[in-house]
Amino acid sequence: MPPIATPVGVIDGAPMPGLKPAETRGFARGAPKASDHGSAVTSLLQFAGVQRVLVADVYGSDPAGGNALAVAKGLDWLVGKGVKVVSVSLVGPPNPLLARAVKAAQGKGAVIVAAVGNDGPAAPPSYPASYPGVIAVTAVDGRNRALIEAGRALHLDYAAPGADIAATNAAGRRVKVRGTSFATPLVASRVALKWGANLGPKLDAEAIDLGARGPDGTYGRGLLCTICRPAR
Repeated sequence: MPPIATPVGVIDGAPMPGLKPAETRGFARGAPKASDHGSAVTSLLQFAGVQRVLVADVYGSDPAGGNALAVAKGLDWLVGKGVKVVSVSLVGPPNPLLARAVKAAQGKGAVIVAAVGNDGPAAPPSYPASYPGVIAVTAVDGRNRALIEAGRALHLDYAAPGADIAATNAAGRRVKVRGTSFATPLVASRVALKWGANLGPKLDAEAIDLGARGPDGTYGRGLLCTICRPAR
């Protein structure tokens, strides 16, 4: 993968130490604490070429981890560090605190890339993916078929590989992963690569149209990051 200099922030669990993110900070009890999910997301960003990853661990060992307050604090910290692209692989209901945090980050120039979740197409719209201006991401398998468990948002922007791929877990092993969580960092890597003026048109020019011609509710505006599909 070509090296990507634009730093990318992650709101998730902490990665395993061997992945050596640029910086990790905890926003929950017991954080930072390495997790399989956070390790996988960070490893996918690194595989896709992102050279500088900053991680806000909003889970730690806290049963209430991943709550809106932790996410808002993590997002504020990342933006304060100068991060312009933030990958968020968690979902929840609409929340006024989270909505304000997302809007504040966007006001400072940050682009938030968020998963639509894995609760199926009949689930309520997921957040923060459904907030205006957030890049909402779904996932496809190795044959570019939409995942049947993919959730939904009030809008859908792009798809990326999210099944038939491998990532690193908290023990440092390569394992199979599946879900929109793992498509999201791949899209974030492309956002970071294309960062600058005319970001949307540059991403659209790369996106491969799938399904019905033009934007649709299954694949959004197309498939990104086929060149950064990590093999199983």
